Amino acid sequence: MAKKIGRYVLESEIGRGAMGVVYLARDPRLNRQVAVKTYSLPKGLDDERLREYHARFLREAQAAASLSHPGIVVIYDAGDDPKLGLPFIAMEYVPGRSLRQLLEKGGRIAPRWAFRLGTVLADALRVAHEAGIIHRDIKPANVLLRTPDGAAKIADFGVARLTTSDLTSTGASLGSPAYMSPEQIRGGVVDGRSDLFSLATLLYEALCGKRPFTGDDLASLTYSIAHEVPIPISRRARDLPPGLDEFFEQALAKNPDHRFADGGVFREALAEIARCLPFGRQEEAVAVGADENPLADEASVTDAESHPAGSPDKSFRGGFRGRFLVLKTTFAASLSLMILAGALYWFMRPAHLKLDAKSTFETGRLSLLLDGQVVYTRQLSAPKTGNRVLGKLLGRHQESFEEWIQVPPGRHELAARVFSEEAGPEFGDSLVVDLKAGETRTLRMVAGRTFGTPVSLKLD
Repeated sequence: MAKKIGRYVLESEIGRGAMGVVYLARDPRLNRQVAVKTYSLPKGLDDERLREYHARFLREAQAAASLSHPGIVVIYDAGDDPKLGLPFIAMEYVPGRSLRQLLEKGGRIAPRWAFRLGTVLADALRVAHEAGIIHRDIKPANVLLRTPDGAAKIADFGVARLTTSDLTSTGASLGSPAYMSPEQIRGGVVDGRSDLFSLATLLYEALCGKRPFTGDDLASLTYSIAHEVPIPISRRARDLPPGLDEFFEQALAKNPDHRFADGGVFREALAEIARCLPFGRQEEAVAVGADENPLADEASVTDAESHPAGSPDKSFRGGFRGRFLVLKTTFAASLSLMILAGALYWFMRPAHLKLDAKSTFETGRLSLLLDGQVVYTRQLSAPKTGNRVLGKLLGRHQESFEEWIQVPPGRHELAARVFSEEAGPEFGDSLVVDLKAGETRTLRMVAGRTFGTPVSLKLD
């Protein structure tokens, strides 16, 4: 194994596929672990086609690097090692295992977890498709599950194809046959709906432990995908919510026009079915019980009919008991609503992050992202001093600032991105934070080469 690819120092091999090898490596410039994937060049290419291949590879890698979503593995760098003659991509290292490894061990996964995974991946594909990028190889091996939180991320946009690319060769059929769409198997034109077909195939398998399309060999498998209707998933697993048969009927339609139009529609349809899971029904029952109490009217009617009008005292007592029961029930319902509202307020109070930052960049821009969405930006401008040595000793060469950021309680991925004209490319760091309702945490950020790592985040 080569010791270096580009500037990256290789530590161990962590994966191998048909198109190349994946290594765990260290980036000496930023002092962080990365995953480096090499790509084997097609054999028998002349110089012109070789240059075309390199151009397409770099162009698509650069496009994929522009994607920002918690469900997509971040691409940091793409290049060509002249000594080895190998193009490579350096990307975010995701410790953990793939969905394929999980399915091979257990056969299927818990429905609630599968629904959460499906909605995240559908939204990630929505972002990629809106950027004009089609993955073309969605399969369990390309879904990474991060340790320790189990967050799902789509990997290997290395075979992605820009829908606007003029460098793609016609008739190329990339991807894994078991998860391909019918149009991809035929070598036809594919769009985002092909990726969603592959995602539906993956989810079907995750929910019931069996693929919707099977075959003893490649020919029978491809025939099944192109022509056969899968067995309704309700016949293969009894603990799934209603509506999944109709969902997969649409998601796995042979004609792309009959499928979900995009990842957003796919995600919302899946989320709607997830609300029918057992916990969702319990929540719905509590809500109905708080708003409606049919026992109140039933009790008063029973009381009135059980005492004849000829007995004034009994009628009075019966009517009084009926009205008292109505008042008592109304009071209990109101009290329950107040308790429920108080509990919701208490547990849904926002948390806060106090950003305590230092920077020595004289010109730059900071972006702070929460689950892939920008929540804070700032222009960086360290104070200039006449004497640099004296300025460092007195701490005058650095810019310090604070900011309070309101965050919903729960687990979030927090990332800092800094672009500095003096330092060249964009630098960044990220971490996962668990925030409780009403809690305040201090987020410390250091930016600048004089501090070591260009950008570092730490949570106190």
